[in-house]
Amino acid sequence: MASKFGLAGGIPERKVRPIWDAIDSRQFKNALKLVTTLLSKNPNSPYVLALKALVVERMGKLDEAFNVAVSARDLLYANEPLLMDDLTLSTLQIVFQRLDHMDLATGCYEHASSKYPSNLELMMGLFNCYVREYSFVKQQQTAIKMYKLVGEERFLLWAVCSIQLQVLPTLIDNNACQSPQPTSKLLLIAVAQQSGL
Repeated sequence: MASKFGLAGGIPERKVRPIWDAIDSRQFKNALKLVTTLLSKNPNSPYVLALKALVVERMGKLDEAFNVAVSARDLLYANEPLLMDDLTLSTLQIVFQRLDHMDLATGCYEHASSKYPSNLELMMGLFNCYVREYSFVKQQQTAIKMYKLVGEERFLLWAVCSIQLQVLPTLIDNNACQSPQPTSKLLLIAVAQQSGL
């Protein structure tokens, strides 16, 4: 399910590393050339398609990047048992997030988590998607699932923080109604007084 040692999205790491190096050094034309070559050898790899979408997005071709990313997602869904891994999903997440389609990235992680409910990496990716979407209830539910899965207390902390984020707007509204000054202004005044300003 997850990436095997030496493999990146089902592709040997030695073939993928030059593409990432070119992306990191902002040599997008070279990265596109490398990813196109790799794609010709691996046309059914959602990871390579996701890499191409990332490169094309960085080059400023947003419509093409979106189409390639959606193709990668569809291919990922079609061949899921062999090709679904966290590296492919996280690459797609980067592309969809930069294209302002976070809902599609979340959908990818929701699909993967439903297929592999005991995979902690995928659940953490899903939790992060919910964080970026400000979906506090879903954050809480996912954190509790992770706690039940591995029993680590940090996931309980995540669930508690998600609950606090759910009630925060109500607390702020209640505070604002009771005070003639906005809460943020009162907070700034209190911090200034404590620091002796």
